[in-house]
Amino acid sequence: MQWIKAYEDHKVDLVGDDITKGRIWHTQMLYEYGIMSTFLQGINDQILTTYEYTSSSSSLSFRVPCHHEKNRIQGLNLSCLYRSSGSKDKGMWILFAKISNRSKDLTWIYNPVVYCKPKIDEDAAWVSYWPLGNILDSRDEVDVDIYVEEGTMIVSSCDASLVYMDGEVDEEAKCQNDSMKEKEGYYLCRRDFFGPETFYWLKWMFGDDVHYKGMFFIYLIIS
Repeated sequence: MQWIKAYEDHKVDLVGDDITKGRIWHTQMLYEYGIMSTFLQGINDQILTTYEYTSSSSSLSFRVPCHHEKNRIQGLNLSCLYRSSGSKDKGMWILFAKISNRSKDLTWIYNPVVYCKPKIDEDAAWVSYWPLGNILDSRDEVDVDIYVEEGTMIVSSCDASLVYMDGEVDEEAKCQNDSMKEKEGYYLCRRDFFGPETFYWLKWMFGDDVHYKGMFFIYLIIS
């Protein structure tokens, strides 16, 4: 995310965490669960033109292409554009990203603790990097979905691009990726966003095979 330096002086209306209340921030980098995110406000979509896979809706699908053994997959760049529908104003907005490897029956759902408050007349961009590493292999079928609360926000684009690395995979990262293969799905969230309705939301997002463990900071859905 070297390009972010060009936007470091831009102001962003960040909400979600208590520290953001009543404050206007410059562009920030959020780091949770190994995922790096940033939010940009009131810009055009020129930074999104370099993505391999693009969609003018809230979802897209692609098949991981064949690549040379030395060019291992390091992760996935993901972005979306969203804005308020203008139907109502509220303190908390539902904003999730879901990545599913259908070939391996693996799913990750992430709800950032801080995000950009949407406006009616301009897009906000959520740009993120997911260190999925060697969990993604050639010919794997991948689905990407951006979830927002129906009637409150509009997602106008969803874009993704694979990130490759030369040489061997870092051993620590490889061990982490190998352990993740034992799980069916992950729900990554630092707050009890849905309260008593968490199980029903997870069932909707993951399907009927959800086994909810009820942990607050990170939910592991065990296969």
